[in-house]
Amino acid sequence: MRNLFFLGLIFTATSLWAQNDERPESNLDLRGAKPLLLIETHGGKERIELERSQSGDYYLNAKSKDGSQKNKISRPKAEGLDQRFSALFLKLQYEMPEDEKGCKQHWKLVLRGEELLVCNKNEQKNQEINPLFSELKKDSTP
Repeated sequence: MRNLFFLGLIFTATSLWAQNDERPESNLDLRGAKPLLLIETHGGKERIELERSQSGDYYLNAKSKDGSQKNKISRPKAEGLDQRFSALFLKLQYEMPEDEKGCKQHWKLVLRGEELLVCNKNEQKNQEINPLFSELKKDSTP
């Protein structure tokens, strides 16, 4: 009888413990308020960011000295831009030679909180950044 009581107690404790471990973790918390990607010209004159709202909609925000614009884009378009930007970010960071020391004007690229500064005098890296920046700029206008 005592063994049956302890066995029931152990079964109850392990089932409660298992229920606590089965709750799924959310990865949307980090993506709700922060931009998924951000690209900014040297001096912050122009800035484009892709963000995802709490409702799951994607927006391209463009800010320049002329003002700011916000344009809703489709999910497939946003995911394609995110993939291209991620590939570019990693290529600039790991595959291309480092920038010269003492550069004062930078592109600022941010991918999910990780920041990369790229010297605007580096022609090789500029040739990689400019087409994507132009496309983002074009897509951010309604």
